[in-house]
Amino acid sequence: MAERLRDTYHTEGGLEQAIVDLVRVGSSGHASGVRQLATRLVRSVPPGVSNPGTFRLALREAITDTPSDGLRFGAGEVPTEDGTAHSLVRVDVSPDGDGLVLAPRAMDALREIVEERHRSDELLRAGVTLTRTVLLSGEPGVGKSMAARWLAQEIDVPLVSVDLATVVSSFLGTSGRNIRSVLDYAKSGSCVLLLDEFDALAKRRDDDTDIGELKRIVNVMLLELDRWPDSSLLVAATNHAQLLDDAVDRRFDRRIDFMVPGRTERRAILEHLAAGTQAEDDPVLDLVADVTSGTTGSDLNRLWETAMRRSILDGTSPAEQLIQELARRTFSRGQERDQLWLALSERLNMSSRQIAEMAGVSHPTVGACLRRAKKAEDS
Repeated sequence: MAERLRDTYHTEGGLEQAIVDLVRVGSSGHASGVRQLATRLVRSVPPGVSNPGTFRLALREAITDTPSDGLRFGAGEVPTEDGTAHSLVRVDVSPDGDGLVLAPRAMDALREIVEERHRSDELLRAGVTLTRTVLLSGEPGVGKSMAARWLAQEIDVPLVSVDLATVVSSFLGTSGRNIRSVLDYAKSGSCVLLLDEFDALAKRRDDDTDIGELKRIVNVMLLELDRWPDSSLLVAATNHAQLLDDAVDRRFDRRIDFMVPGRTERRAILEHLAAGTQAEDDPVLDLVADVTSGTTGSDLNRLWETAMRRSILDGTSPAEQLIQELARRTFSRGQERDQLWLALSERLNMSSRQIAEMAGVSHPTVGACLRRAKKAEDS
């Protein structure tokens, strides 16, 4: 019944037609269709409504409060693949996005989306719609999935994540049905829906190597992005934005590009990771932030986890293990290694013999590298 929903009700008798459509769709038991129609009425109040602002708020409350399709987040009633018990989604009713650190531009954009949700009444009274769909783009490990968790946490709704390995089936016709099931489920209550690896769902339709099934999935996504209700927030994440179909890219309300963290962001990530440990105020964190240019938040998290495990097993400090991990991960030769050793010497007052023992080289080798690094620094 969703295809019968009208885009606007601005013609004469629009309010009567809206009521007829609501009854028709509601009588069919298509609750997600009712929500789509209600969302359109919020955007385009029909003639005959005496107080558009109050009307929008009443519709918004009805969309939020009314359960639909018998689905409940966190109750186990999640969509499954046809003929199997494989769940198509993962539902996290208490998502944790603490520790998210992004460049100011990206972080400000996310905060603005949260502010919209917290002040939705004001926006709806003014006839301004909320951000419904967001595309997050960036290389692996820069925080896209964590940003979705953070959004769900800040908005105080469940996070619904799609299992792409299950959704994109090898059986013709099944993938499209799976996608529709997932989207209908996400519209059954307020949530943040995360479609990770979105380029797998919405690739360019001019790719001759793809079968027709994948191109039909793109068509499904085009329709759903157009009519997505603002009761839920759809977040798509991709490592390869250039692979997305142009028509899909244009249909997102917002696109936020995530960059590899700079020095300030790296230091903030390390500070969060070290909170409550012996390394919390250790100057080694500044050193790590300085010498890890080009690493992602995920890289730093793995570095920290490795150092913490080894500090517990070896009975050493996390700071000492961080230094050793840095030494292991730098190149055996080259400017990066020289700069690290110079920093260990000048900022942590380590002797050439200490550095040599840690790195597994002779101390004359360390001395030569330190002299070369100082010369490069002064030139």
